[in-house]
Amino acid sequence: MIPLHLKLSGFLSYREPAEVDFTGFHLACISGTNGAGKSSLLDAITWALFGQARKRDESLINLGSKAAEVAFTFAYEGNVYRVLRLLPRGKTGVLEFQVAENARVDVPIPQQDITWRPLTEHTVRETQKRIEDTLRLDYETFINVSFFLQGRADQFAQQPASRRKEILGSILGLEQWEVYRERAGERRKEVERQLDSIDGRLKEISDELGEEVQRKENLSRLEKELKRLGSLRQAQETALAALKEKRLALDKQVELVQRQEQSLQRLQDSAASLSTRLATKEKEKQAFAEVLKRADEINAAYSSWQEARLALEKWAETASRFHEQEKRRQPFLESISSTRARLEQERDALHNRKESEAARAVELIRLEKDLPVLQLQLQQAEAGSGQKISIETELNTCREQVAALTAENRSLKAGMDELQERIDRLSSAEGATCPLCGQALSPEHRDSTLEELQVQGKDQGDAYRANQATLKELSGRIPLLEKQVSDLASVEKERLRLAAEAANLEGRLQGLRLQGQEWQDGGAMRLPEVVRILESGDYAPEAKTSLAQLDAELASLGYDAAAHENARRLEQEGRGAEAELRTLESARTAIHPLEDEVSNLHNQLKELQAEIARQEAENTQAVSELAAQQASAPDISAAQEELFKWQEEENRLHQEVGAARQKVRVLDDLRTRQAALTEERESEALTAGRYRALERAFGKDGVPALLIEQALPEIEEKANELLDRLSDGSMSVRFITQSTYKDKKREDLKETLDIQLSDGAGVRDYELYSGGEAFRANFAIRLALAEVLASRKGARLQMLVIDEGFGSQDEQGRQRLVQSIRAVQDDFARVLVITHLDELKDAFPARIEVEKGEGGSVVRVV
Repeated sequence: MIPLHLKLSGFLSYREPAEVDFTGFHLACISGTNGAGKSSLLDAITWALFGQARKRDESLINLGSKAAEVAFTFAYEGNVYRVLRLLPRGKTGVLEFQVAENARVDVPIPQQDITWRPLTEHTVRETQKRIEDTLRLDYETFINVSFFLQGRADQFAQQPASRRKEILGSILGLEQWEVYRERAGERRKEVERQLDSIDGRLKEISDELGEEVQRKENLSRLEKELKRLGSLRQAQETALAALKEKRLALDKQVELVQRQEQSLQRLQDSAASLSTRLATKEKEKQAFAEVLKRADEINAAYSSWQEARLALEKWAETASRFHEQEKRRQPFLESISSTRARLEQERDALHNRKESEAARAVELIRLEKDLPVLQLQLQQAEAGSGQKISIETELNTCREQVAALTAENRSLKAGMDELQERIDRLSSAEGATCPLCGQALSPEHRDSTLEELQVQGKDQGDAYRANQATLKELSGRIPLLEKQVSDLASVEKERLRLAAEAANLEGRLQGLRLQGQEWQDGGAMRLPEVVRILESGDYAPEAKTSLAQLDAELASLGYDAAAHENARRLEQEGRGAEAELRTLESARTAIHPLEDEVSNLHNQLKELQAEIARQEAENTQAVSELAAQQASAPDISAAQEELFKWQEEENRLHQEVGAARQKVRVLDDLRTRQAALTEERESEALTAGRYRALERAFGKDGVPALLIEQALPEIEEKANELLDRLSDGSMSVRFITQSTYKDKKREDLKETLDIQLSDGAGVRDYELYSGGEAFRANFAIRLALAEVLASRKGARLQMLVIDEGFGSQDEQGRQRLVQSIRAVQDDFARVLVITHLDELKDAFPARIEVEKGEGGSVVRVV
């Protein structure tokens, strides 16, 4: 990865936007005083790429900013990418990943002319994974590969020998082998659980196979018993069949008696029907005889009815002409009635309006008095509302000042704590090296640095105390303002209510005035005229004239409604004469046939009664014979119950025999299943053994140990190559992976990772070397680790950052380190060296200077 451009704002000490263009140099020094914000530039790069830095979450946001934002552009494997990360205070962060469509490493163009294509996924987590997949690096690997961070350059070498292998494994990413070991252990446990299950099933099968002899003996016994019961059941079935034949003859006799009784019942029903029919016919004959006796009376009544019909027809004709004339009168009557109703309705409405006009006048006078009073109250409420808005504005200003001063004091407190910590470290420091900058610690340097730190602390303390005084004053002012706002809380609601009430009252006044004017212009003059028309009847003159002409024509017809109604009554009363006349005619025709039918019915009834007497005698004899046979009838129910008992016992034995046979047949299946389970167990046992072997292989003494053993020669070779340049060939390093135990009786070797350095004076352990020599060894080992790790991750080591690595070196050591950096600079596309030492600034061809002012850190490339 090659850095091209960095833009940040609101991030750590960088409150205002700052930009760094990396394309103008190959090797550069990032310089500035302690705390100026040099390392924050590196934090911005790692936070943009991985969301991690030395601080995390909202602590990365500058105290005076609302959000931290970093945009980092870099080249990788021929493409140009950009990552933008935003973290607003109190909100969810935003991450975007883009690739340039019109820019490559070999064809650079200005930032503003690049066309970006988004690679952002649906979520921040998915986008972060895509960035790491593209780089083939995560945060820990990246800082171990490319960054020699402040205080971490000797992270590996300074650890005890017993932990160096563990740290080396972590740097090389061998933790995954522990994951493999755990997974193999989980798989082994699953297989062992399966083995336990198989063993349980095999035991169950073995127990069942041990019952084979007992099951076969039980089957033989049950089959013999079933044969005996079959013989008993067949004998009972033969006896039952004989009893059923006797019962069949008895059933036939019962059927004969039932048929005779049914035939007798039918004859008796027929005789009853004939008797009913005979009585009906005799009654009809008597009725016809009575009608024939009244023949003269019926004829006279019929003649009278005919005369009444003729009279009714004449009156109906006259009434038809009268009603036609009457219909012509109806429209004129309706017109006269509707006109009068309309005038009466108008008169009543005008009377009601006249009565309400007096009440309207009283209401108008009252509202005209109320309006000035309400307008005065509204003016007073509006004045109170304006006062409330002014107080609220002052209150919000005070609260904003409190928040700003509190945030500033929090920042000042953190700064003072940091200064006090540095003062304490410098005051208690012993030896020849400054714990803050790594320079030689002379009395003059100690005093001047302490004085500078104390001045900074006093300035920050004065500002802090001034802010506290202002906060105290504001804290007393805010409750007073809040009480005033609370006291005026109802003013605005009252103003709105009064404004609405005043507008409503003005509207009502205007409506009442309009109503009064309308009454004077129309209703007041119309009411007397309507009353006069109704009293004089001077309305609908044309309809009344037409109605008088029609009344004269009706009088000339001579229609009498009462006479018409009397004729209708007489016609209705005589209508029965026609029906009686038809009855008389039917009696004359039907009397003789009816007398013959009655004689025939008497003869049929005598014959039917003789047949009934004969069948009753036959039925009495058949019933006597049936009673004799039923007395000697067999008990079939007892025989059937006995048969059912033997059948149930036989069925029960059939089921037991079937179950016993199934238990015997299943033994063969169990033997087959036993063989299959035995074979399956052998396979699972072999699998469990393989997983146990994998657990051992994936453990720390397995593959990880072999990988470390393979990596150490490569690391040692690369470290010695660089250390040779750093020490002019006077130093070399060697890794010792095994050593003897202190107990001389033990013949095996213990696992370790000792570092031995050799120089002109001989070979010694790393721990015995001074700070300058140890740093040169650290630098060589650290760079070798980075190169090996990058190659193993499939990534190219194209950027090298060294943060504060010169303070522990003497003048000659610093020069050699600078020369060494220059010597390896061709191995990297970008090399950045961070230092606060002024004498080293000119040792590099380019500088990125960082300064801290009142508005935060600023950066410029020189």
